[in-house]
Amino acid sequence: MRKLLLLAIFFATHAFSQSSQQNFRLLLGQGWKMQSAVTDPASAEAISKENYDVRSWYPVSVPTTIIGGLLANKVYDFDPFMGRNFERLADPKLDRPWWFRREFTLPASENGKQVVLTLHGINYKANIWLNGIKIADSTETKGPFRIIKLNITKQIKNNGVNVLAAEILRPFNPNKSNGDLAIDYADWIHYSPDYNGGIVNNVEVKTYHQVGVDFPLVTTGFDLPSLAVAHLTVDAQVTNYTNTEQDAVITGKINNDIDFEKKIRLKPGEVRDITFSPAEYAQLNIRNPRIWWPWQYGKPELNRITLTAESGGRLSNTLSENFGIRQVSSTLIDNNKSRLFLVNGKPIMLRGGAWSPDIFQRRSAERQEQEVQLLRDMNMNLIRSEGKFEDDHFYDLCDKYGMLVMTGYMCCGSWQHPEKWDKNERNVAFESNIGLISWLRNKASIMVWLNGSDMPLTDTTVERGFLNTQKALKYPNPILATADGTKSRVSGFSGVKMLGPYEWVPPIYWEMDSIRKFGGAWSFATEISPGPSIPPYESLVKFIPKDSLFTTSADWRYHCGTMSFATTRIFDEALDARYGKSLSIKNYAAKAQAQNYEAHRAMMEAYGLKKYNTATGVVQWMGANPWPSLIWHTYDYYLYPAGTYFGMKKSMEPLHVLYSYKSNEVGIINSYPAGFEGLKVTASVYNLDGTLKYSNSVTTSIAADAAKTVFSMPAITGLSETYFVKLELTSAKGTVHSINWYWLSAKKDELNWKKSNWFTTPQTAFADYSAMQTMPKTPLRLAITRAAKDDSTMHRVTITNTGKAVAFFVHLRALKGKGGDDILPVIFNDNYLLLAPGESREITCTYRNSDLKQATPYFLTSAWNLDTVKSTGSANIAFETGMPVD
Repeated sequence: MRKLLLLAIFFATHAFSQSSQQNFRLLLGQGWKMQSAVTDPASAEAISKENYDVRSWYPVSVPTTIIGGLLANKVYDFDPFMGRNFERLADPKLDRPWWFRREFTLPASENGKQVVLTLHGINYKANIWLNGIKIADSTETKGPFRIIKLNITKQIKNNGVNVLAAEILRPFNPNKSNGDLAIDYADWIHYSPDYNGGIVNNVEVKTYHQVGVDFPLVTTGFDLPSLAVAHLTVDAQVTNYTNTEQDAVITGKINNDIDFEKKIRLKPGEVRDITFSPAEYAQLNIRNPRIWWPWQYGKPELNRITLTAESGGRLSNTLSENFGIRQVSSTLIDNNKSRLFLVNGKPIMLRGGAWSPDIFQRRSAERQEQEVQLLRDMNMNLIRSEGKFEDDHFYDLCDKYGMLVMTGYMCCGSWQHPEKWDKNERNVAFESNIGLISWLRNKASIMVWLNGSDMPLTDTTVERGFLNTQKALKYPNPILATADGTKSRVSGFSGVKMLGPYEWVPPIYWEMDSIRKFGGAWSFATEISPGPSIPPYESLVKFIPKDSLFTTSADWRYHCGTMSFATTRIFDEALDARYGKSLSIKNYAAKAQAQNYEAHRAMMEAYGLKKYNTATGVVQWMGANPWPSLIWHTYDYYLYPAGTYFGMKKSMEPLHVLYSYKSNEVGIINSYPAGFEGLKVTASVYNLDGTLKYSNSVTTSIAADAAKTVFSMPAITGLSETYFVKLELTSAKGTVHSINWYWLSAKKDELNWKKSNWFTTPQTAFADYSAMQTMPKTPLRLAITRAAKDDSTMHRVTITNTGKAVAFFVHLRALKGKGGDDILPVIFNDNYLLLAPGESREITCTYRNSDLKQATPYFLTSAWNLDTVKSTGSANIAFETGMPVD
């Protein structure tokens, strides 16, 4: 009975993705006031009544954390991200309760209805007061991932002002095994002093007349391999909100052309699951359906379901929600070492990045879309969210853009140690599980749920309890016990791994793990990375004080990770050994982009080349950082796409030509759902002075969604100590599909596998690229055209190397006027280019006009060995010659 009641609470109250409620729904987002209980020690009864004086309180919107609210009110006279200013946010008042207060009224039309208050994210616990009456206690109202429903019909003022007051108590040590089951971060970043205490998701008021229908689920079944007919099963939750028996009619509509209904009788207060099956309702067997696909494999088509509840001849509520007609499954291959995921019966090679919201849990619909677009622009198809649950808008974006989502619980802190939970914490965990699964189960983008992260749950009764709930809620997608390879005593092998590395390793690493014990290209790596991702100088100066801009300063280390990752030492040692000692921070940052590029590109290429053979997926740890950081991101906190970003983007382009550091072979990766005939693969090798030393072309074909090697490179005499390999892939008609350059050394990177640990494998020898700092200089010519469309602008920039040497790492920046900041976010189709003598490339640059801030766009070009730039078609071009040294 208790489980049924909990299901009713969660099903009946959740705010739906892309949904509309025709019954009354008041979202309490704006208009809140926030204050410390230390600053205002008045009684809860007084604070929660009308006419209480809150003029000295801080106006905030929800969701927000305490510190997020203080930042919005400019309480601090410093940038919390600059240097170690983050530590200055600490305040003893954060350890004490904070009040969140909101006044609201109900329209007269809602008189006589049941009124329900729903809290979607209290971090961590709260005493809730309404109109001077305590309606919920902090012993029960706790947990940021729970959805708590409170019937406030008796306390509500139907005519007049209502006052809602929440006394919030922040979490206790969520990073400890005996802490609260709250939002956690592990070794990613420093913890915010308020531990994200506050209201971190929606607060809403709804009214119901007699009977309500909520939380639809549309599950798809295909007659695989055929996708001609989709057999849809529709589930929903129906609640009788009265104390008398009710007859109800539940009607459904899909895409305004498929109708179905069911009549039911509900006992007083009854909650019932209802199902519309395709066997019972023939119209739910849909021919030629509009199917949702991950974006690289087809269109992410969305359909829409509308459900209505009527009782006593009156409409009680109607809701509409988008859903995807798609079927996700998985299977173990390679002796249980690898899990292969399939969407609509088709194997999917998963390549993505880990996601983390802003450190202060500030929600921005605009920024969410910008970041999802950046991840997709890199050709990723997966986002992993470890214990960081966003709002509906985020998942709507993933549905819209065809981005798959891997999500589940957090590692390392209290979520990972159920053996230490007391009765209350177990209750929080199980109710959180109900809430999260209920909320996310119908999202088209959700691919897999993880009940544990770094290991299976240590208490088998908890894993069984989670699985039983997920089964009862008809969660339709695969469920894994863990993000690592440990076998669960309950559910067996996960078929995924998290064996590192998380620190710098050279490009050859990913192909050299022949014993399949570490992070090489095998299995599904749920989190993996070649470590630091140094932002460009333009970003560094935004969060590192200029007098601390060196790699051993306390401010520098503070913006790394924590514990084992509180330094960039391993990366820096490799950079010095491979590219030569850095002469300045600008020199260091420029060289770091090359090392970032080659390392991240090689990781994704190795996994792509082995796809469906030994490798089935890879997640870069991380895709984004929740604050300005020097490690683990593909673009930085300011949305600047630099070396890591373009290395990633190059490696995952849909039809890609690549070089194997291990075998000296040239290969192709095809991510399209169709094959290609008559492809021409050309390899050219250049010395450091630009002399062409070798060239070879081969015509070949490749199957759909496949990878293959094409030919081996021969031994070439007369090469300089550092040399370049240019690969080009063209169609039979001459269309260029891929151009990919490598810089290689006669001296190779070597690894000491015997001293590998969980986060890195040390090097015993390093490649030598130091000669590139004194390469022969070469001039460039630029021609720019501009095209405006709606609210955005696209520039086409043709860059030609008019000299005799290879132009190395040509970097194009788009600025907000001469001397201005970079236009961010910005989408370049390519960047950090290498150009052979006489070679031309066209680069497109796209940005929103609003991000230009009414300035005149100004382009700045640099390269390691740039001499001069001549431009045509625009006076707004500048350049920086050579490698920066000061």
